[in-house]
Amino acid sequence: MSNHTFRSAAESDRDWVGETKKLCLGGYVKQTFGEWDENAQNTRFCASFDAQEVQIIRLSNQDVGYIAVDRSEHEIRLFNIMILPGFQNHRLGTAVMEGLLGEAREKQIPLRLQVLKVNPARRLYERLGFAVIGETDTHYQMRWAP
Repeated sequence: MSNHTFRSAAESDRDWVGETKKLCLGGYVKQTFGEWDENAQNTRFCASFDAQEVQIIRLSNQDVGYIAVDRSEHEIRLFNIMILPGFQNHRLGTAVMEGLLGEAREKQIPLRLQVLKVNPARRLYERLGFAVIGETDTHYQMRWAP
């Protein structure tokens, strides 16, 4: 599935992005922390949402996910990649990640991310050449370098 496009997020996408994050990560957050604390999650999300970092992933003119990325001259940091459940496991996440890797390769800079330890997306990242470079009680920090 590589016919995706991106559009820049707007402030008006805030609620959709937040709901998408909950749909995609809610189960893993519950596994890790025992519950999805709506107030705590909303507070954290509102404090960190930056529409300039978010690109909405689209298929056939439909919003199906998003990425949140910080690009600097020294590295690319992927904060989130969220694909709505009905569009997962169709290689869309792989295609999006390959695009980011191509950008990092072209710029000759590393790509970094972190993933909840219970999230099976770690296998995708490892298949794409990421290595675990650190961990917390709940997350693995991963890095890909050209």
